[in-house]
Amino acid sequence: MRINAHCHVFNFKTFLTDAAKAILSARLQRGGLSKPFAELIISFIDKRLDRDTDNRTALGELHDMLNTRRRGGLYLWEFLRIGFLPDVSAVADDLLAKTRDLLDDPAEDAVVTALMMDVIGREPSADDALFHDQYRQTVEQALRHPGRVLPFVAFNPDRVGRPAGENGLEIVDGALSSGACVGVKLYPSLAEHGPDSPGMKDLFALCDTHHAPIVMHCNSGGFAASPATALRCYPGDWKPLLRTCQNVRLDFAHFADEDIFTDPKSAPYRWRNMLVDMIKDRELGGRVYGDVSYQDEPLGRASVRKAYFERLAGYLNDKSLSRNILWGTDYYMIYLSRSNSEYWDLFKYEMGDLFPVIAQDNPRRFLGFADAQGHMAPNLARHVDFLRRMSGTPLWETGSPTAAWLAAAFPAPKPAPKAPKPAPKAPKPAPKAPQAAPKQS
Repeated sequence: MRINAHCHVFNFKTFLTDAAKAILSARLQRGGLSKPFAELIISFIDKRLDRDTDNRTALGELHDMLNTRRRGGLYLWEFLRIGFLPDVSAVADDLLAKTRDLLDDPAEDAVVTALMMDVIGREPSADDALFHDQYRQTVEQALRHPGRVLPFVAFNPDRVGRPAGENGLEIVDGALSSGACVGVKLYPSLAEHGPDSPGMKDLFALCDTHHAPIVMHCNSGGFAASPATALRCYPGDWKPLLRTCQNVRLDFAHFADEDIFTDPKSAPYRWRNMLVDMIKDRELGGRVYGDVSYQDEPLGRASVRKAYFERLAGYLNDKSLSRNILWGTDYYMIYLSRSNSEYWDLFKYEMGDLFPVIAQDNPRRFLGFADAQGHMAPNLARHVDFLRRMSGTPLWETGSPTAAWLAAAFPAPKPAPKAPKPAPKAPKPAPKAPQAAPKQS
């Protein structure tokens, strides 16, 4: 079983709020597009994104625009193509189809996380409702692909204090307690969403109660609103909450990539050093993880790439680190630089026999799969119960058959009680012998 522990399956219709469009424009500029061209793409999406159609006409126009300007290339085109897909089901199907193609054994199970994102402003807005559609459709993928798509609900502190149905903590509590989601996605750099922001202590307390893992964006790029908000991702700032909430497993995504670096003495090295120290910290109980999704160094020039994989191999040969490094591609954000398949193949080739450690053994532990003694973490056990309750509903297995691990986790159905044997009938009395006719005298 291969596990991609960092993926997204939302489409533009369920994700691109006004706040998200501004951040995406900035992200495209950091990727090398000029500001006018980045803003043109956002304007195009904004005008052409018809929430009632599959956007095929708009996609054709977008393809022509990219080809004419010769900017962005095939990777950007694929990113936009996926974003324009009509619903979350289409995105999830695309991800799982690509993942199956990458497996050595076609019969092997592939499991992906579905990390939601809730990009809103501080003040309520009409497009805040997009997240509710994203949530519903993402949870539906767990039914369409049972045991293959594991949803993580997003928490945005700007929803704290809002009315019932809109309150961020209420949404998370419902998602975890019902078993619909197995964990939580945090994105501190969307705004000033550090550990002291409204509701964050309560969020960690909820995750502590539910033994739920958290995947947290942790680098200076991505969808950061600004260089200042990017600093909210610094791993060291989250130590106090981790020490208090001892049932929380926290993945610092992108392995705390602050910037490209090769010199351990350079300033950008401090985030990575802090994460490594936290993984080794016995007081944190082995609950700190880092994933290698969408990092710059593996995509850099040959010397940078070589140094990166030598260092990663060193981590995986260090017993104090080897159990806490996770595999992920950051589908489909990865297409802003490279393809999902290329990133997968690169790590699989460079890591060799170590690849299953990060793509199977470690994510099983982080997500809560059953250990050698058969003990499953409470967060995943609740998800199994949720899927058991939902099995047989109209969406069930409409995308893929149930994963083998989930089928094994479902208890065998109890045999129907045998109907009691009917009581033996009383024997019929033997027929009387006919009496002889009386003799006549």
